[in-house]
Amino acid sequence: MQLKTMLSTVLFLAVITPAFAQGLDDTGRPLRVLPGDNAPARVQSSLTMTIPVKDGEDPAAQQEAGLRSFYKVAAGSCAMVLETIGDSCEVTSVTSNVNVRDRALGGGMPSQITINGQIAMKVTFKPALGKPAP
Repeated sequence: MQLKTMLSTVLFLAVITPAFAQGLDDTGRPLRVLPGDNAPARVQSSLTMTIPVKDGEDPAAQQEAGLRSFYKVAAGSCAMVLETIGDSCEVTSVTSNVNVRDRALGGGMPSQITINGQIAMKVTFKPALGKPAP
């Protein structure tokens, strides 16, 4: 009876260990680890945009315009991935931070709006990327 239990445990570990060794993505699927593997991988981009504040214009409207520009970049991220490295792409998350620095008070430098953000995507790479060079 102990031998049967021990064999079951060894079999269980042999099946489960590769999944832990590879790591799992947000959905619980194994991450892409082998060249040519068709499993999705997580691709993340960071972006920082700095925009000068225009005197005489509504600061809130300028912040909104800057954030809108950031979201346009996020929306186009998958298109760029598909043009270059991916067979499929899905944006899975977007985070953004907007900061306004009023530098006019301290030393004559123009005020600016800075937008920092992260764009995470689930990507399946093109098959050619996993093949060795001839």
